[in-house]
Amino acid sequence: MPGTLQDYAQAVHDVITVCRDAEQGYRGAAHAVNAPATKEIFEQYSAQRAQFAAELQAAVKALGFETIDPQGLGGMLYASWISLKALVTGHDVHGVLVEAERGEDWSLKTYRAALGKTLPAEIASIIERQFKEVQTAHDRIRALRDASAPPEPPPSAPVAAPQATAPPKKAPAAEPVDFNATAEMDPLVEQKR
Repeated sequence: MPGTLQDYAQAVHDVITVCRDAEQGYRGAAHAVNAPATKEIFEQYSAQRAQFAAELQAAVKALGFETIDPQGLGGMLYASWISLKALVTGHDVHGVLVEAERGEDWSLKTYRAALGKTLPAEIASIIERQFKEVQTAHDRIRALRDASAPPEPPPSAPVAAPQATAPPKKAPAAEPVDFNATAEMDPLVEQKR
């Protein structure tokens, strides 16, 4: 789909921004977990996204354009959220992985949007390669998330459905009582007269 220079510039800017956000988000996730292996993975992805942003900025400069280097403010806020959530949940690795996958979903969406624009071949090639690496990271984070999920509670014994029973039989309707007649039949009432 053809677009304007402004569309292309915005798409590249969005990818650079999402890379900076992911860099900060992964840095926050690394601080939020105590598991050394998971911390290392998050640190690697943080460095990867910093490298992705720098690579795109250099490619845009090579084409004669200037880029604004976003600071990843959204990522900083997200990293703070992850850290707070981890603090509340006792540095729950699974919870942090859930948030990391959510961030990766956003990254993939941003890359797909950029790839839907008409981009210079050099930029398109870089974004396509990075997209594949982000997809791989997403899949890895999801696999780690699934592996770290708390075990499902055992199914409880099925509750037996109540047996169908016939409705209780109605007592025969009482005949109306004639209190005058009752008084006449009651021997105690007779004695009082």
